[in-house]
Amino acid sequence: MHMTDTLRLWRERWTERRLFARELDTLPDETLRDFGMTREVANEQCHRPFWRA
Repeated sequence: MHMTDTLRLWRERWTERRLFARELDTLPDETLRDFGMTREVANEQCHRPFWRA
């Protein structure tokens, strides 16, 4: 795998994680419970720095 491929893959995964984290903030509590999360955990995930993904 070339360095550019690795960087591209990293960027794609980072983008997916950020989109999911932003969606967590909009989900109702019932859906979060289905994921096994509380509102507090969802908020932590939404506001976590990208390097802690």
